[in-house]
Amino acid sequence: MPDLSFVQHGVHRRLLAEEVARALEAGALGLMLCGSVARGTARPTSDLDLRLYWPEARPFEAEEHGGILIERRGHTLTRGREQVEAGRAELYAWVEGRLLHDPSGELARLQREAEERLAAYRTPPEERHALRYWLSTVLYKLEGASQEQMAFLVHTNTWKLAEALCAVNDCPIPPATLLWETLPGLSWQPEGDWLCRLLLGEAEVRQATFGEVAAWLLCRL
Repeated sequence: MPDLSFVQHGVHRRLLAEEVARALEAGALGLMLCGSVARGTARPTSDLDLRLYWPEARPFEAEEHGGILIERRGHTLTRGREQVEAGRAELYAWVEGRLLHDPSGELARLQREAEERLAAYRTPPEERHALRYWLSTVLYKLEGASQEQMAFLVHTNTWKLAEALCAVNDCPIPPATLLWETLPGLSWQPEGDWLCRLLLGEAEVRQATFGEVAAWLLCRL
C-alpha cells in the first residue's frame, strides 16, 4: 500500500486506500492520482481524479461514495506516452500527479519526461500572433460599445485573456480546474490586484481592467 500521508482529508485517504486495493486486486499496471487532492489544494468534498493503466483501455467510470465523486479513467501505458508526447495541457496532469502504483517504473519515466517538456515549452510564434489579433479585435469592438455589449465582450473573452497571459509566460494554458491556481503564480503579469478587479469589480471596473490587461499583453506577445 502506498504512503497516503500527503492526502489532507481523511475521507480522501480512506477512499484512496480502497481504490488502490481494488486496482491491485484487478491487476492494474499503474495508478496515478491527479487533480486537487494530488496537489494538496482539495476541499473535503473535492472529487478523486484517478488514472488507471491496463493492458487494454477501459471505459470512463464515475460514481459517488459518501458525497465524494470518484472518476476513473482507464488507459493503456501506450496512451499515457501519447498524452505526454502531445504535450500542452496534458503535461500538467502528469507533472502534478501522484504515482500510487507503478511496478514497471514506466509512469515515473513518463512523469519525468512531462516535467522536462513543460519546463522547455515555448509559445509558438503563430499562437502569439493569433492572440495579438484576437485581443486587438476585442479592444476595437469595445470602443463605442454599449454597457451591455461591453459586459458581454469582457465576460466571453476573459478566458482568451488568460490564454494570452500564459503565452507570454511560455506555458501552455492549463485545464480550467487548474487555471485559477496557475494565474496568481505566473512570474510575468500586470502589477496590482488586476485579477480581483477583473472578476469581482463593478461592471465599469471589470471593463477598464480588461482593457488595461489586454493592452499590457499586446506589448509582450
